[in-house]
Amino acid sequence: MPRKKSKEKIDEKLLRQAVKAAQRQPRLAFYSPVAACILNYWKSAVPRFSMSEFLAAVVEKELAKRWPKLYRMAEARVKTKFKARRRGRSSGSSLKLK
Repeated sequence: MPRKKSKEKIDEKLLRQAVKAAQRQPRLAFYSPVAACILNYWKSAVPRFSMSEFLAAVVEKELAKRWPKLYRMAEARVKTKFKARRRGRSSGSSLKLK
C-alpha cells in the first residue's frame, strides 16, 4: 500500500491517465463477505439506503485523509468531467459518516 500522506510530487501524466480510466469505468469492486452482510442488512432495514452512495462516501473520506493533495487534484478533474452525467445524490440515507 502507498505510504500515508505522501509528500511526493504528483505525476500529472499519471493523473491524466487515471482520470481517463475513471471516465471509462467509474465503478469499483472488492471482495468482502462481512461488508456485504452488513450493507445488505442496512439496505433491508433503512428505506432508500444506497450501498453505493455509502461506500463512495466512506472510501472518498479515507482517500482524502490519506492523500489530501492527490484527492483535491483528482476531485477537481473528475468532478468537472462527470458533472453533466452524474445523478444527484438522494437524501434518503439515514446513516451518516463521522
